[in-house]
Amino acid sequence: MSTNRAFGSLPTSTINPSKIGAGTTNVFDVTSWRPLQWMHDPSNENLQQPENISALWTLLDTLPAYGNDWTNPTIWWRVEDRLNMNTSLAAALTAADTYMSVSTSLLLKAGYVIAIPSTGEQLLVLEVDDDLSEGWTNDNSVACNVRIDRSLIAGPTLAATAGAEVRASLPLMGEFGEPKEGIATIPGDPLYNHIQLFGLYISMSVMQRNSLMTGKYGTHQDLMETNESYLSQQLQTALLFGRRMAYNHDDEGQIYMTNGLIAQIQDNVLSVGGVGNTYTFQNISDFIEGTFESANSSASKYVACGEQLYMNILNTARQEGHIVEESMYSPALGVDQFTFTTAGGKTVTVGKFRFAFMGELKDWGIVLDLANIATAEYAGFGWRWLTDLEPKLQAITKSTDALVGSTSVTIADPSTCGVIKGGVNPVIAPRTDLGIVVSY
Repeated sequence: MSTNRAFGSLPTSTINPSKIGAGTTNVFDVTSWRPLQWMHDPSNENLQQPENISALWTLLDTLPAYGNDWTNPTIWWRVEDRLNMNTSLAAALTAADTYMSVSTSLLLKAGYVIAIPSTGEQLLVLEVDDDLSEGWTNDNSVACNVRIDRSLIAGPTLAATAGAEVRASLPLMGEFGEPKEGIATIPGDPLYNHIQLFGLYISMSVMQRNSLMTGKYGTHQDLMETNESYLSQQLQTALLFGRRMAYNHDDEGQIYMTNGLIAQIQDNVLSVGGVGNTYTFQNISDFIEGTFESANSSASKYVACGEQLYMNILNTARQEGHIVEESMYSPALGVDQFTFTTAGGKTVTVGKFRFAFMGELKDWGIVLDLANIATAEYAGFGWRWLTDLEPKLQAITKSTDALVGSTSVTIADPSTCGVIKGGVNPVIAPRTDLGIVVSY
């Protein structure tokens, strides 16, 4: 065998290289031998703040359920409140009109006195036509439901604008007269919501599941925890923005979607803009005060909001001297929160639910009356894992599990809650990274 063979250049290798120094003048130029030095255990990550990414679900999940587990995909309830003894003009009233149109004529009966606070005038009700069958019109040819006498009670007759408040005063009764007919009420407005089923599955090879891994990454337990976190954040979005719907799917049968919080309280929304000139403590205070007006309201509110709205409310409440408890970390929810009082003395706690209100929702918030809110699940569809779902032969090499559940959130009285949108815009750039997504 010839010993004159010339060695050619070889790729640098960490496995028995025959000529590791060939072609180099300094063996220390070869860096492939240097081991990596880790700051800490490479299976650990740096997460210094124990912030709960599914804090909204944590909060709602602690609320009591109405009754037991649902056994029907739809639930009904009624909202009752105090009877308001005032209505408003549905059309303008001139000084000469003998007919008027009011928004709620059911509050009035013949013989009642009407007071219009904005003008000071009082009128006598002669007749009421709730269904407009009489064909009454005023001087502006607007259909009317009340015939009035404006000459019997002393005082000038005055014009009133549409929307002016109309109050029912005492019915007149003479010395030998008779009581006038009263009114009746029915149970409050009926509301309903659906319960929604949900689920996802994970798969891992049996070899991977049985492999010895360094730390938690790549383990079956990590895959389960990752998807529990993922699904809980999806659940938060559904509980915020879900829209009630029911339809029949060709393959899956009947599907129900639940109404989220915002869909149930969309008539009680404060938009404070994006510049900051309309964002004041007084605006926030007055809006939240309004959620206490219902007879069903509890004594305090909880505002779950994004980090920008959190800072806005905190700063303005500090400036006005309304802070009761300064911002601090709540171990129970895993979020920062503080407590302030409104201008009317009502107690409000504000929590920073950063992961529920990320991105464009950072300046959003929901005013919650926790005593008026309940969550529910369908009987047999509680949040749980179903394991070993592979067919028998496939189960030899593959393992599949599913996480299933059901959810619904109901607000007994939507007027006790509210939505806040907007505020002072942030200077910082938005967070855009998605993290690391892998499959097994």
